[in-house]
Amino acid sequence: MEAPAHTARRLLFGLGLALLLATAFALIDGRLPPSVCAENAIECTASSDISWLVPAFTVVTLLAGFIIHLGITKGVKSPLLQMFPIEGPTAQRERMINELSESQDEDDLSGAWANLEQGLLSSKIGEEE
Repeated sequence: MEAPAHTARRLLFGLGLALLLATAFALIDGRLPPSVCAENAIECTASSDISWLVPAFTVVTLLAGFIIHLGITKGVKSPLLQMFPIEGPTAQRERMINELSESQDEDDLSGAWANLEQGLLSSKIGEEE
């Protein structure tokens, strides 16, 4: 199993290329740029301004894939690499186990301090009586 960043890069590039193909077909078919049909035109298919979303999503997905690619190959930091880490599942598991053990150690230490403080306060109360 590969790292999530590699899978995300592959998916984003694949989706970007599919959207690029859809954009090319829309340009060939005359749906881009959006056209308005005349009232008496029989073989005209009107398209709306929303058809510009396909090329916009194409650019966004290809840029996101390229940013992840730069993060993998050149070590460029980006928010996308925080969502899709470069490390594999075994490294993620080890990191999570270490973080969990550290948090448990901190909880145990704070519990020990609380018990010590409680003991001191109860001994002070016992001395005052």
